[in-house]
Amino acid sequence: MSWINGYSRSILNFYKGQVIGAMQPLDFYHFFPLWYDLWVSRIAQAIQILKLEDMPYQEIKGILPGSSNFRTIIKKLIVAYRGHPARPADYKTVSNFLARMLQECCPNDPFAFKSNPVHSPAEVNELIKSVDWSVADKQSARLIGQLITSAGSMVHGLYNDVVTDFAWDAYGPYQADYSNEHHVYLIRHFKNLQPESLWEDKYLPSINELTIHTLYQGIVWEINFWGCHTISHGQSPVTAMKKLAVYANNNLLDLYNPLSLIDELSDRASKLYQRIRQMDLEELKLMVMRQECYQFKELMEKAGLDWQPNDEMIDRIKNKPLLKGIFPLDKFIESRKDFNEIFGIKKFEEEVISR
Repeated sequence: MSWINGYSRSILNFYKGQVIGAMQPLDFYHFFPLWYDLWVSRIAQAIQILKLEDMPYQEIKGILPGSSNFRTIIKKLIVAYRGHPARPADYKTVSNFLARMLQECCPNDPFAFKSNPVHSPAEVNELIKSVDWSVADKQSARLIGQLITSAGSMVHGLYNDVVTDFAWDAYGPYQADYSNEHHVYLIRHFKNLQPESLWEDKYLPSINELTIHTLYQGIVWEINFWGCHTISHGQSPVTAMKKLAVYANNNLLDLYNPLSLIDELSDRASKLYQRIRQMDLEELKLMVMRQECYQFKELMEKAGLDWQPNDEMIDRIKNKPLLKGIFPLDKFIESRKDFNEIFGIKKFEEEVISR
């Protein structure tokens, strides 16, 4: 049984009960098939140049995006191949490589059916010891909620719905002991917040990374497929939060005075949204292509390749309309059968993974 069976089971948690065409700022499902095979070939080339197919995740994670990114990229591979079935050998190289990375970095739940456990139990214990914890109360917990909202808005401005997970992830939930009491440990991680290659400085925040550590009691957390999709069951997260710590660029942040950062992130996000709304379709298409390519910037540069879209890729989209009719954008996905049929999972498994 190939990895794609577990993958489709997990991604259904995200899609179930919603229409597939809700992403912004354009119809990605009918955009990526126009050009993605060319990009997949370049990723495959980088993997081969660096001989990554036989290298363990721990040795190469520094040049790769994160776990939620891996899952999202696999989704795009499936979508793009469904719309334009070309270069199956390159698709196989990239998809199997990403699946292996997930199996190695999150062995207990590689496709995030209910969690995103990128840390081992030993690493979790070390993190809890190293974090400078503060006692949480309702005021600080609400401020954390505002900080998460403003940082999330910043991410969606920088990367839209294209590569949100390149800058917004969550890890856990972990079962952990602190001060001889049991807690649920959840880490929210905002990273790559200063993509100078994509945006002018006036749109970028003053920090590149924000990490929020939280310990809870009396609540159940789930992470469904993507780290930015955290779901809680039980009492309010505000009430359940017992300990917290926030680091901006690895510096401890005053929990009772994050308002300046909240305001800054919200303001920059608003300016980004205004700029994006001014773009015409051609600008949007190029922006989305560059955002997608940017997440592999470090990998490409390590391989001696250019991460930017090349002329052949740009020619595929320039003055070209989006494709139509491949995916039913107003269709509610209600079952795994729906997902597999709409996205051509059997075809992808036969022509790509198992070829």
